[in-house]
Amino acid sequence: MTVKTKESKKVKIGLKPTRNECGDPDFNWDNIRNDNYVPKHRDIIVEIENPTGLFNFDTLKKFQLYEGLENLTQVQVGATIEGKVIKITEKDVTLDINNKDNVIIDRKGSEERICKQLVVGQVMDVLINNVSEQPFMIKGSISDLVRMKVDTKMKEFFENKVPINAYVREIIPAGYMLNIDIDRINIDAFMPNTLADVNKLYNPEVLLGQYINVMLETLQQDKGIYVVSRKRYLKTLIPEKVKSLKSHAKDKVYTGFVTGTRDFGVFVQFEECLTGMIHKANINEVFRDKLSDIAPGTEIDFYVKDVIKGGNQIILTQTLEESLWDTVRVGDKLDGKVITVKPFGALIALDYETNGLIQTTYINKNNKSLKSGEKVDVIVISIIRDDRKIYLTFGDDADMVDKLKEKSSEIDKLKQKFNNKD
Repeated sequence: MTVKTKESKKVKIGLKPTRNECGDPDFNWDNIRNDNYVPKHRDIIVEIENPTGLFNFDTLKKFQLYEGLENLTQVQVGATIEGKVIKITEKDVTLDINNKDNVIIDRKGSEERICKQLVVGQVMDVLINNVSEQPFMIKGSISDLVRMKVDTKMKEFFENKVPINAYVREIIPAGYMLNIDIDRINIDAFMPNTLADVNKLYNPEVLLGQYINVMLETLQQDKGIYVVSRKRYLKTLIPEKVKSLKSHAKDKVYTGFVTGTRDFGVFVQFEECLTGMIHKANINEVFRDKLSDIAPGTEIDFYVKDVIKGGNQIILTQTLEESLWDTVRVGDKLDGKVITVKPFGALIALDYETNGLIQTTYINKNNKSLKSGEKVDVIVISIIRDDRKIYLTFGDDADMVDKLKEKSSEIDKLKQKFNNKD
């Protein structure tokens, strides 16, 4: 493609037209030696045919690069073009796009944040946002292009729940400031304290200076900054982690760190995203009566005792001793002690970590009156393993005892029938 001067002379689009080409009387051959001067088309043709040494060698090379390229496409506003950074000043950045002219990026506003990351020789895309003719100049933007690309990618990440790797660069009162690398450009992101982990971090500085995986919390931006969540990412790992727990041997030793303590036990985070509880009866004797001495962040070894409620509750232990829960069966007669009486029933302690419930229906039916601390004989009428619940009635509940015997007899008959078929 060519452009025409006022005298309709054809000039290669790969070269800047000069006033002398139109008959400039002020032309000075000494200017040809200036690297910033672009000589006219006719004189370069003559120089190539009959070398005199007056022209800069690089100028001739660039001319020959474009000579004959009649179909060189003029750049259009809105186009994305690959360029190479050739100059950086305090005011602007210049990119060579191998076209009629270079692209100038003004270091203003959001452009400055990206321009200060650039280095001479870096190859990158630039969005053309203005082409002026007099004087001819091409203006471009990297920040607009980055914003378009980032918005598109972030939407894909959010919709497909894709993890994003980010660098935690700073702690602020409300959370953390992170850098996300998108096509070699750093994007700011904010992670609130409440979204930094599945539990409250015992030490906020453990993430500082670390690369972590996060997920977008929302596509809505706050002052151009994306809000991200490490907690959301960690929760995606839980199903597979729980599945792995169930496949491991009971004597496998795990290591985690304490996230908090209560009167009844210690909460522990392990396998990056899982949280379990060690009942105080299953804690090493050294700490059993001093739970308050176990500070958050303390590293601790333990075993996984049980996984219930679809993986939402994990029971841990530091001992491998069996408890009543491991052996209890429907129909078992046990000694219990009333812990508390509520409108829905009485909570009964069966051993150091196993409790059962006598529902109000059975209390009223048997004309009983219970109080905290009272010892009581009970019989197991139902067990829900996944919820770790045991339902009880009184040991002298004759009707229920008879029903349990009938049920047991029916089960024995079914077992016998099944065995006979074999």
